Amino acid sequence: MNRDARLIALALLLWGFGEGLFFHIQPLYIEQLGATPLQIGALLSIANVVRAITYLPAGILADRLPRKWVMVGGWATGLIGVLLVGFARTWQGLIPGLLIYAASAYCIPVINAYLAHAVRGRGVARAFTMVFAGYAAGGVLSPAIGGWLAEATAMRVVYFASAFLFIVSMLAIVWVSPQPVTLPATTSGRWRSLLNGRFVRFAALVVVIFVALYLAFPLASNFLKDTGGWRVARIGMLGSFQSLGTALFNPLLGWLGDAQRRQDSEPNHSVGRGLTVGVGLVWSSVLILLLAKHFPLLAGAYLLRGAYQGCRSLTQARATGLAGEADRGLLLGATETLIAAAQVIAPYVAGWLYASDPTFPFLSALLLIPLALLLGIVEPRS
Repeated sequence: MNRDARLIALALLLWGFGEGLFFHIQPLYIEQLGATPLQIGALLSIANVVRAITYLPAGILADRLPRKWVMVGGWATGLIGVLLVGFARTWQGLIPGLLIYAASAYCIPVINAYLAHAVRGRGVARAFTMVFAGYAAGGVLSPAIGGWLAEATAMRVVYFASAFLFIVSMLAIVWVSPQPVTLPATTSGRWRSLLNGRFVRFAALVVVIFVALYLAFPLASNFLKDTGGWRVARIGMLGSFQSLGTALFNPLLGWLGDAQRRQDSEPNHSVGRGLTVGVGLVWSSVLILLLAKHFPLLAGAYLLRGAYQGCRSLTQARATGLAGEADRGLLLGATETLIAAAQVIAPYVAGWLYASDPTFPFLSALLLIPLALLLGIVEPRS
């Protein structure tokens, strides 16, 4: 965690706090502007698609342009998007701002590529997990503050408060050091990095693991409301425990990931020790969520669920070892796209299972997660 890594962690802490102010009440704001539940769902789905399609182009840009200013551009994009959402007077008028804000997610692979270079390949897993723990820490208290501010004033005021925090966050990014652009010796074969056997096997493993991990996420709130009779306010509080879990578990998982990285004689695409522990924590959270009848146990389940972000960061750290500096952004962008694709597939599967029986998404996750983990453990390293 050198100076630049600390500045990015600070920027993400501020961004996470600002985003947490509105993220959990955003569907209510869209409804307030006149949208039906079907229209709200469609808008949020489109926003997720926009996020997913930005990662690979952003990874390519991270290899060809100064990463610092690509990141600054992402911060500026998010700021513009949240201001447009705040100024909207109808749900149709909100669409441009919502999609522009979603596009700012392209920064994720760029941040990871910048961090990998900033720490010079040492402690990559810890750098990734520690920095994004800052983002999670920002979301521990802000949902409650955002809800209070929305009730005390108006929902659009929450977006303007977020915009102020985004400006301060962007100032931290402006202060990071520039990095040299490492151009490949030839551009004719750059895509071969995505087609070699190691990355193809790694990509297949990423999709399988993250579909299994995410399967129990999309309808967890519905499950708690429909089968447990929990109030919406109590369910909303669980989000803070998930953010707290991310902030707590990310450093531990990063340390485990780097400990194995130092022992490995060469990078490989198999599941590492840190990722194995993270996946186990998420599996435990699904089991507790399925069986728990009391709020403290549900809070514990969501705390363990926070390890999901650590699994994501460790997967990105693993990807950095599959290519050289000139192709690092490309592979990180591709990996983030694969994770996003898994998060598009899993909700559809979960919805189909939930329609048959509300417990089926959770039972399926409990079965699939160990199978996916076993597939990664036994996968050959060469």
